[in-house]
Amino acid sequence: MSRQYTNMQLFEAFEDALKHLIEDDAELFTWPKAKMSIAHTFASHLHRTLCNVLGLSLDTSSKSYLTLPQNMKVDLFALAENSKADILVHDRQKSRPLAILFNQDYLSKQQIEVLHKLEKEGCSLVLGVAFLHQKDYILIYRANGEKLDYYHFSRTGHTSSLLKQRELSREESPLQLSLNIQNRKRHKKTQATPLSEEDQ
Repeated sequence: MSRQYTNMQLFEAFEDALKHLIEDDAELFTWPKAKMSIAHTFASHLHRTLCNVLGLSLDTSSKSYLTLPQNMKVDLFALAENSKADILVHDRQKSRPLAILFNQDYLSKQQIEVLHKLEKEGCSLVLGVAFLHQKDYILIYRANGEKLDYYHFSRTGHTSSLLKQRELSREESPLQLSLNIQNRKRHKKTQATPLSEEDQ
């Protein structure tokens, strides 16, 4: 990956785009079946925040306005190799700095598996986003080799903090790396444990 697209820069641009989505486009989350609209709007924000983080001109009169280095594009619902990302930053060939999946609720087991597949297919930074409207945070998943990292993104502070890290053992399928939502639901009536405890 080019030095122009470090994971730190990509994550910073991602956080900034998420902030703009929350502040400027909150009404999208009230629409039914709004995933495409959310993804399109987020991609627009991400394109601009990437330019900003990389120190590129945001002058709309410039011929290079919103032109990313190395001919990178921000595409919706694009394939890496065999796995589809909701947003993919790539040169439409071999270089894939960033892939993102969205969900209104916690990511499904299948989506978590896709995160790891996207990483294996050459995406440098692979993130999943669970918007969780009933919470005061957004849950971010990051595929990290044999691990899965969980972050809280504060809706008010617009910053992320590492929540926990789960290791994928040889005996453990990526499908088991969900937050065990179904198990919590089954025990909800017999246990007084708040839903958020497992996220802390």
